[in-house]
Amino acid sequence: MKQRRSTPPVRLIRTIPDPEPENSEDTVARLRRDRVIYDGVTGLPIHPFDDPERAHERIAHLAVIYLQIGKFFGFEELYGWELYDRVLVVVSQGLRADVEASRFAPHLYSIRYSGSDGFYVLYSMPAPGRGRGPSLENEAARLQGNAVKRLRTAFGGTAVDLMTVHASSLVASDNPRVRSSRHVVRQLSEAVKIVSQRQTREKLDLCVQLKRVIGQKQLRPAFQPLRHLADDEVIGWEALIRGPQGTPFERPNVLFAVAQENDMEVELETLCLETIFRGLPRAIGTRRLFVNASCTLLRHPVFLDERNLTAINRSHGDVVIEISEKEMVDYSSFGDILATVRGAGLKIAIDDAGSGYSGLEAILNLRPDYIKVADSLVRRLETDPIKREIITSLASIGRRIEATLVAEGIEREEEREALIELGVEYGQGFLLGRPAFQVSARA
Repeated sequence: MKQRRSTPPVRLIRTIPDPEPENSEDTVARLRRDRVIYDGVTGLPIHPFDDPERAHERIAHLAVIYLQIGKFFGFEELYGWELYDRVLVVVSQGLRADVEASRFAPHLYSIRYSGSDGFYVLYSMPAPGRGRGPSLENEAARLQGNAVKRLRTAFGGTAVDLMTVHASSLVASDNPRVRSSRHVVRQLSEAVKIVSQRQTREKLDLCVQLKRVIGQKQLRPAFQPLRHLADDEVIGWEALIRGPQGTPFERPNVLFAVAQENDMEVELETLCLETIFRGLPRAIGTRRLFVNASCTLLRHPVFLDERNLTAINRSHGDVVIEISEKEMVDYSSFGDILATVRGAGLKIAIDDAGSGYSGLEAILNLRPDYIKVADSLVRRLETDPIKREIITSLASIGRRIEATLVAEGIEREEEREALIELGVEYGQGFLLGRPAFQVSARA
């Protein structure tokens, strides 16, 4: 019998032709399309259907997880859009890694960015039923928890305190009577609606809690020393505010963000000053006392009332009002306010110098008695020549306008030594003393 020779398997090779060169109009059209469909920060598609061929694809059981990054009002005004872009990158990269490692990964349809603050994860699921492994709700909770952990790791407990992460999940069976693309968009909208309702309830609860804190005067004053860098001598104290222990308002940035969202800034800041001057520790003595005040408060008639300014001066004879450079100031109308404040015997400091909107303009217009250098400039400045150059320039300007430079956020001995080399005499930070509710005369 004649042996049959085996035939080697046939391999189908798809030949991809060289792309035809685009003319300039085609290139512009493609770039415009990419900008519309893909987000430039996260790299994720933002259009529900980035591939036109999938726009009419029917999904028997569409599962949606929606992850929303919630921000208190004023987040980007305080920290800048660059930081928020970094937040989005951290969340999007982590989300991709978590989804790839998930048991749901074989069913992944796509990951999308909402174009504002949210992320969608879409799955084409088998028929829903019990006993099929982890639930979609548990998966949503896992993605939410991991996003929070990554943000804490990347940014610590400052800016992240002003953000929340919410998640929702749902599974919807296909409805053949509804156009497939419209069906998908409706489910995306429903996932967003669930999260929005949760955020609204949370914000209402925080507003009610804040009213209780203010009404019952539950604030606590803490004091942090300012020292001479060369010999550790205490030259003054900054008064800080903390909310009730064990509540979200224990963190001052959350306390003030919620007040700002609910138009309660003046009530809160008025209580802050009352709390500080009502219980000044004896150990502070006659040393200089720094207190924070927003431009909103400084403009308010209650603060500018002569009786109020006199009471502050009577409570402590050497008070410095700190104004943050991060705030927008209308200098044309602020001169009279500063004249009134200074006329009452109070001094002026610019806080967070080098980190805000107006930079040198704020210093030149306000002519402060103190310039407090932002901690972002102080952090690891011994290895950063640009930061050292900026601080040197601020010190030079300070000498010209007879303003004293104080470096904030000193946490390492290397930072203290670098500041001394730059001619900065005074500083503040955890290395020199943490905020405390009890002040020692030996501090």
